[in-house]
Amino acid sequence: MKKTDVLIVGGGLAGVITALKLVDCMQVTVVMQGDGNEGNSWKAQGGIAAALAKTDCADLHAADTLQAGYYKNDSSSVHVLTQEGKNRVSHWINQGLSFDRTQDGGFDFAREGAHSMRRILHAGGDQTGKRLMTFFTEKLNGRVEYLTGFAATELMIKDGQCAGARFINKDGLELAISANFTILATGGIGGLFSETSNDTSLIGSGLVIAWQAGADLKDLEYIQFHPTLITSQNRTVGLASEALRGEGAVLRSEDGRAIMDGIHPMKDLAPRDVVARTLDNYIQNGKRVFLDISSINQFNERFPQIAQLCSHAGINWQEGYLPVKPGAHFHMGGIKTDLWGRTTVKRLYAVGEVACTGVHGANRLASNSLLEAIVFGERTGEGILEGSDWGEIQCNKPRTWQTRLKSSHQLPKIAEIRQRVSRSLGVLRRESMLKEFILWTETYLDHTDQITDNQKAFTDIKKVQMLIAANLIAKAAVNNKDSCGFHTIETIEGEVRL
Repeated sequence: MKKTDVLIVGGGLAGVITALKLVDCMQVTVVMQGDGNEGNSWKAQGGIAAALAKTDCADLHAADTLQAGYYKNDSSSVHVLTQEGKNRVSHWINQGLSFDRTQDGGFDFAREGAHSMRRILHAGGDQTGKRLMTFFTEKLNGRVEYLTGFAATELMIKDGQCAGARFINKDGLELAISANFTILATGGIGGLFSETSNDTSLIGSGLVIAWQAGADLKDLEYIQFHPTLITSQNRTVGLASEALRGEGAVLRSEDGRAIMDGIHPMKDLAPRDVVARTLDNYIQNGKRVFLDISSINQFNERFPQIAQLCSHAGINWQEGYLPVKPGAHFHMGGIKTDLWGRTTVKRLYAVGEVACTGVHGANRLASNSLLEAIVFGERTGEGILEGSDWGEIQCNKPRTWQTRLKSSHQLPKIAEIRQRVSRSLGVLRRESMLKEFILWTETYLDHTDQITDNQKAFTDIKKVQMLIAANLIAKAAVNNKDSCGFHTIETIEGEVRL
């Protein structure tokens, strides 16, 4: 068995930031399923929100965050995010992290949905994620051990505390790593859906192994759907950043009508749940929706990543219209943590999208995700170094439904799981469909047992993790009868509770 001081599962921004805090004092091992330059953090087109403008302040940023989240947010988490966020981002700017600037040398602040002012910092136009990840991973080069191609299958619990994790790769090779501190930074759940902006490998594995180990979960029903995924030949090819609408792009119907007119005072910059529901309604009625970018000057230079996505997909962006539709984007819920990344299992931490501090409420404010990774990633590392007291945590017993199945038990195809998840847990949910979906998942999950065929293990474990994650989310959705933000549910057929 391999040993390390700190085991970080996941190599996105939150995991990298946490590692940076710890690497000078501890041995850090980072395990990820993909390669080092894959994942959502690298692909992030949007910027990072921080109240650095002279006309802005952290309290205004907090107010926008709370309003976008329908005041379901944890106010303490929001205060930490916005107050510490501006200071922590400023620190990294002083350390050489660069953002786009205007001709006079000031920051080129942008505006995105539900923000009351321009406060979004971008790097390389729509390449903020890539620029940030390059900057921070270079600081880790040669200082941590990276293991790639391994997916987490379970956490090791000893005497009520987390003692590391087990992994498997596509060849069926198993790996166990013991650690004094285990940090889950496994990202979101977009890979559960057919249409998503996420890397398809993000299936909620962190949620599942934490839940199996006894950790508490929170706000699972709140899943953000980005309104503008770019489509070509009925498939999603990438994301059209909200920054486009911040610079004047307009959502239009097939006949050219501006569809957000009269829907919300902020029109195309309304909160994402409002925009996504409006677009979903059009598409469910058989209509197409387009993002009119014709008013954006120097589109290719300002949004090179989006232009390249369109060109590769055969979309002529120079005509000014991008075909779009909503798709799964961000999970506001996750593993319940405190403000220092601590879960309800001792020595187990969670950071980034897999964690839930309650900071986002029922709908995440645009460009708060990269900020969250920096703020709570650093706080998690600081808490470990300071040896903060866990208190008297009563850890839940490990849950049923193991990750492995008998090889003789036939599992559904991944495509079928995604189709059923998309129908049941989409922008608009029906209680009857959710209950039917829960029963369907449990016809497979109730047959859990040990796998004997390691050549099938990697794919089968992935399928079971998808089924468990989707089951837990669907149950959370059924249990919340009140529609709010990105949880819109029909509890009586044809009647939506608002």
